Amino acid sequence: MSQSAQEALIVLGGTGNLGSQVLPILADAGYHLVVFSRRQVSGPPYDDPRISLVVGSLDDTACIDSMVTTALQYAHTLRGALFLNGGYTGDQGIGADGFTEALQDMMDKNVYPTTKVLSRILPHWQTHGGGTVVLTSATAVEKRFAKGGAYATSKMAVDSLARQIQREYNSEVVDVHVLRPKIIGTKEGQNAPADLAQEMLDAIRPGE
Repeated sequence: MSQSAQEALIVLGGTGNLGSQVLPILADAGYHLVVFSRRQVSGPPYDDPRISLVVGSLDDTACIDSMVTTALQYAHTLRGALFLNGGYTGDQGIGADGFTEALQDMMDKNVYPTTKVLSRILPHWQTHGGGTVVLTSATAVEKRFAKGGAYATSKMAVDSLARQIQREYNSEVVDVHVLRPKIIGTKEGQNAPADLAQEMLDAIRPGE
């Protein structure tokens, strides 16, 4: 069994449709996964013994700390944190009524959960050997996206967050990666969940 069998990953966004497909791939690679959820979920893949579910609120720092504690119960180290959160809501553009509210909603879904978790995990890594952060942005940051500007802006904030982490932490303490998948699906030109999971694995264990 590879070294990764003694390592854990914390996953946000793991209870959505994409997460439910990605989790088994990451578990099969040898990691123990600690998945945050706002509500109790059951059935596959969450009944897999390689997956631990922590239910609570990210406004409660004790809940985030419990994810780290749970990870270390199953592994000698917390190898990384993966952020699959990718809520989407369309809008009518910056000049339309309701754009600010749409942007707040997208930040609540795509940015603030990430920063709340990082505020607890990054200090942990400073004194416990470092780790890897994988953030999920989107191709919307690279092209015209007139009817989804709030979503695109929130994903641009994810990119900026990665740059700020790089400024504040040495790469040997926090190795940060940003993925920009297209629409996730099964049609030609879309990113299959397996492809995204493989990108995450490549980021977590480069050269292995």
